[in-house]
Parts: sequence; structure tokens; C-alpha cells
Amino acid sequence: MRKHLAVLGVTALLLAGCSAPSTPISSQPASSSQPASAVPSSAASTSSATPTATPTPTPTETKAADATAVAAALKPKVASITKVTTVTEALDSNNLIGRPNQYTSAAWITDSGATAGETGIDGGAVVEVFANEADAKARSEYILGVLKEMGPAYGTEWHHLKGAVLLRVSGKLTPTVNKQYTAAFGS
Repeated sequence: MRKHLAVLGVTALLLAGCSAPSTPISSQPASSSQPASAVPSSAASTSSATPTATPTPTPTETKAADATAVAAALKPKVASITKVTTVTEALDSNNLIGRPNQYTSAAWITDSGATAGETGIDGGAVVEVFANEADAKARSEYILGVLKEMGPAYGTEWHHLKGAVLLRVSGKLTPTVNKQYTAAFGS
């Protein structure tokens, strides 16, 4: 029943668009995590109302920030940051950079409070920049879910999201240092 209402709603919108004056329409690629269309539950329960389709929000492409620039901006605000390293395809041990729905750029932050000589999250913190906010949130939820399931023996992290930018701070750092990252990042 819902599927039929959704089809009717989309058809009505298309027919209405045929008689309306021509205006440019912006299209966004559909995300696999979002349904193609949605019908309000009130439309499904009201038999006399004409069904209308409610546009489903799609991930909004954002102007991609550069992870290295974000990390470099944190350095003067967090005294324990000793180094920022730009992650390239060759350095990316996760092999996610530039892959669909994954980060478009990344930077490792070496922090004196983390394990010396380590890279990535084990070195202190990581900045990951995505094409859109939904992908950044999905990455954060995935990592936090895995860590929760595996338990603290596999590590802990603080995550800070700002738009399409994910700042991951190692649980090896103290809560006080994490607060410095939080303040510097503005989350």
C-alpha cells in the first residue's frame, strides 16, 4: 500500500511539473542508505486525502575541506600536537581514501601523549574529510560500533563531527587533552 502511495505521489509531482513553467532542477545522486521516496504516515492513514510525496533528504555535497588544513589549524591550539602528516593513497593503511562513501582526504596528528612512533589513531588523532555529512556520520558510527562490540581492549576513541569532517581522538590521550581538541575543533 505504501509503495503504491509513493508511486502515486511521485506521478502526481511529475504531472504537475509538466504543466508548470520550466525551472532548473538540481539533482543529487541518491545515497544507498536513504530510501528513494518517503510518504508521510498521515497520508497512508487518510483515504480521502490526495497522497503527496515528501522529498527524502539526500546527502548534501559539501565543499571538501582539506584534512591537512583542518589538522594544521588545530596544532597551535593543542600544545601536545607535535606533527601533522597528510595521508596519501600510499600511506593509507585502511585503503579507503577516495573510495565510494569514504574519506576524500585524511591527516594523522601525532600527539606527545600517545604512543611514540605510531601513526594513525594510535599516534594521537586523525582528521577525515568526506564528500558529505552522511558519509562522515556513517564512518563514525561504524568505528564506534566496532569498538563497543570488541571492548576497550581494542581501543577507545572520542569522535567529533562538524559537517563532513570527522575528528577522531585516541582514547590513549587523557580526557583533558580531548577537551582541548574539542575546543580547538569547535564541536
